[in-house]
Amino acid sequence: MISVDGNPVEVPDKTTIKQALETLGYVFSRYPDSANLFAPCETGGCYACAVLVDGELLPSCHTAVKSSQSIETKMQDDVQPLRIVGWHQAHTVGGVGTPWTAKQLYGQYGAYSEAACFAAGCNLRCRTCQNFSVTYNSAARAVTPKHAASRLLGLARRVNVKRLAISGGEATLNRPWLLGFFSWLRKHSPIEYRLHLDTNATILKPDYIEALVEAGVTDIGPDVKSVSVNTFQRITGINDSTLAELYLSNEWDAVKHIADSYYPDSLFLGVGLPFNPAFYESSEVMNEEIHTWGSRIVGIDDRIQVTVLDYRPQFRRHDISRPSLRQMRRIKSLLEGVGLHTVIAQTLSGHLPPSRQAPDRDQ
Repeated sequence: MISVDGNPVEVPDKTTIKQALETLGYVFSRYPDSANLFAPCETGGCYACAVLVDGELLPSCHTAVKSSQSIETKMQDDVQPLRIVGWHQAHTVGGVGTPWTAKQLYGQYGAYSEAACFAAGCNLRCRTCQNFSVTYNSAARAVTPKHAASRLLGLARRVNVKRLAISGGEATLNRPWLLGFFSWLRKHSPIEYRLHLDTNATILKPDYIEALVEAGVTDIGPDVKSVSVNTFQRITGINDSTLAELYLSNEWDAVKHIADSYYPDSLFLGVGLPFNPAFYESSEVMNEEIHTWGSRIVGIDDRIQVTVLDYRPQFRRHDISRPSLRQMRRIKSLLEGVGLHTVIAQTLSGHLPPSRQAPDRDQ
């Protein structure tokens, strides 16, 4: 016997709180909506599905049911959000949302470009996950937004950078936490500091983007995985085609909303394209999809910075090879050929610089 939202109920033992709640009729969704509880990662890191268990905030997906527990699914405003986040480190070239001008600091001066931290938990299941030790970490202690933000700001001051970044995993999954994180940084950082978010943009709706801008975000880097649902599923491991289509559509909608509403005056926008030939059914499909992908970005705004990311053998995809320098040059050239002005390619030998710079707004 346990108590859920003040009601005594019988639930199965040897199960998680999330599973127990589902037997009681509570509905969990991997895409946020007002009708259901949000459980996007199901790995215990993001705390988006957290409930109060005897007054303690715990992830329902990774917390066992115990007799006599008191569980509250509805949070009061004074409950401090938590999530697992850490791995604070200085970066030399930054992420997708780092402008090329900042990335050049490493090549020219050997300097750091930003201080970054990484959030655990992700709603995707990419078999080539580059940060799998972060993404699937459920053992570290969950922290408040202030704790993570203050540690990041301290690191930035020690290494003398003015860019503060968070990535993952997927940082956007726990909205109250992320907004609190950026709000604290904006309040306590010098005004010239840039606040940077890298994201898969799969749940980044317009109202969320607006809230992030209000909280102080100045640079954002969505990874837009593909143009087709089939390729999106091959990259992300999302087997549910309906959910995959929803995530993919939201990625593109988020980029367009940012470009139309905030870029370049309020937000710097950089878009990432994960690339490996193994993501595509054939070379013909690859060429067609990348051409279409680039054309869609051009149709939104041809000045948007694009970073082609060479996805290497990692995590559960050791059967693939890292794209060669020649392949990365070719994909970069293809994207430039459709009209993109600032295309960067990540390679084993460093970043290939843009062949041309984006024109000013009035050109």
